Amino acid sequence: MSFNQRQEQKLSLKQKVFGDFISTSHAICPACNNQLSDDEIRAGFSNDPHNFDTTCPKCGRKFLSHLIIKDKETGKEKETEPVIFMCEAQTLYAMRHLKEERGKIGITYLGKNNRQLFYNMVRHWGSYERAIQQI
Repeated sequence: MSFNQRQEQKLSLKQKVFGDFISTSHAICPACNNQLSDDEIRAGFSNDPHNFDTTCPKCGRKFLSHLIIKDKETGKEKETEPVIFMCEAQTLYAMRHLKEERGKIGITYLGKNNRQLFYNMVRHWGSYERAIQQI
């Protein structure tokens, strides 16, 4: 084996499935065009595990907010489908429900079947691993 032979860096399962990304919240009220901050979006959630709407602090309209997922290196959007921003309680509810249903919450499963849940887990707790510790 040559000393100059390059070793390939092993990627984590998270990197293989989701890559390196940055998420930002996005919410513009369809009624009054108010652009909500992350704190305003969070304050407008109801914690109802089945209602993902936030509430505009200016006009009171309820609507869905989203996470914009961008490649960390290129800045290009990574997801073609909208990623609904869920509150922490909704994310925990979805995680618990999935764990009860499947017995575990695996990254590969999330990558194929529920990318939205993964992105919300990371958004609220900073990493998949820390999110899993919440349940």
